[in-house]
Amino acid sequence: MSYTKINRLPYSIGTNQVRFVDEAKEFVKCHTSDLAFNECVRAGLQSAIPHLAMGIPSLGLRKMDPLRISKLGIDQGIQSIKLRLNFKDLDIINMRSLIIKKATYDPLNYGMSIESEAQKPIILQGLYEMNGQILVLPIMGNGRCKISLENFKLTGILQMTQSLKNGSIFLEIHDLSWKFTTSRINIKFDNLFNGNKVLGNHMNNFLNENWRELFDEMQSGFEQALSFTFMGIIQQFLNQVPLKQIFND
Repeated sequence: MSYTKINRLPYSIGTNQVRFVDEAKEFVKCHTSDLAFNECVRAGLQSAIPHLAMGIPSLGLRKMDPLRISKLGIDQGIQSIKLRLNFKDLDIINMRSLIIKKATYDPLNYGMSIESEAQKPIILQGLYEMNGQILVLPIMGNGRCKISLENFKLTGILQMTQSLKNGSIFLEIHDLSWKFTTSRINIKFDNLFNGNKVLGNHMNNFLNENWRELFDEMQSGFEQALSFTFMGIIQQFLNQVPLKQIFND
């Protein structure tokens, strides 16, 4: 089970459309009749990443790199891992290094799939608090943490519907899911066991040696957090941009 707190903008149609005219010059517009339509979608998403990474304040879009997750909780209760882990002010760094490898869009059903991979390790750092047991060892602590994911690959599936607002058609996200893989995770939790450095170093070494088992059990929680957070960011963008400004016949 996981949860995350995000700030999502309500629909705001009107003056923001005017501001978008200038902002839209930086984005690629694709024509569904183009034989290379999906390649245009891929290239358009790729060209948008630097702008989304910095954020677009005039459209109310917060920056994507670092991407702040204000709250994330994972409560794992299986036999090998019984752990309550809470993150606060967790920053996800290097999302701007994502390369869109493939993207497809179905203009009839408003569905999209995206395959991407990061050129740099994806880093999660912030505050944590946890208590429980991992494999055979008890664990407890609170403080700062840093988690690095190497060879990070991210796949997303979006299902959207259309909505008519003030005479223009906009897209609304109906469902979104993200799956990711990594070839290695490096973990560092500060202040484990009330600051006992010997026990803390031993536990961090243990976690890094057994990262695969930990990842397998906690992956779904992080994927849900990414899905909720990206849903907020993407919907903020879609709230401001009419469908015809993104795709055209």
